[in-house]
Amino acid sequence: MSGKKIRVVGLCGRSGSGKGYVCKVFEKMGIPGIDTDAVYRSLLEAGEASPCLCEIVRVFGSDILDATGNLNRRALAKIVFAPGGGAHLQQLNSITHKYIKEATLQRIDLLKHAGAGAVLIDAPVLFESGFDALCDLIFCVQAPLPLLVQRICERDGISREEARRRLDAQMPDSALSARCDGVILNDGIADVNKQVVDIIRRFSLLKS
Repeated sequence: MSGKKIRVVGLCGRSGSGKGYVCKVFEKMGIPGIDTDAVYRSLLEAGEASPCLCEIVRVFGSDILDATGNLNRRALAKIVFAPGGGAHLQQLNSITHKYIKEATLQRIDLLKHAGAGAVLIDAPVLFESGFDALCDLIFCVQAPLPLLVQRICERDGISREEARRRLDAQMPDSALSARCDGVILNDGIADVNKQVVDIIRRFSLLKS
């Protein structure tokens, strides 16, 4: 990236915390966002022509593909989130993070040239992926554990036990918040809009 610097704001948080919702609030306030999970999905859309998907299949086998040759994310999740599957999750992350990071940098550059003064990166594994090194500021979205489990079950159609296993494989809130510039509480009670407005004003994220 060249020219005037764009301020990069990282958004982290455990699964089910509602990072996507918070990202939309920032966008409503005038700060565009990049959903790295959506970036990941876009990288896989090319099917057999996707270098990312081809590398995943080489490691985990063709059983993770559906009948059309696309990634069956549920089948892959059963492998990497299975009890004792931590090594598999690390393998997957080592493959995907490099592709996601490259595509995200390209999108940041496009937003900068479009005139954006700040951009939000919604990254579920911000620190594990090394995305934190790109960020000028980082905020952690948090919600109570029972609510996290409920949201994951409703979103992904999985059992509470599966949801808990996913959460157990992630960094706890205490470790995340210790490395952040602030916390955004998204428990269905706290006013997320007000919290976002306060952050934008405090750190002067919008161009005057």
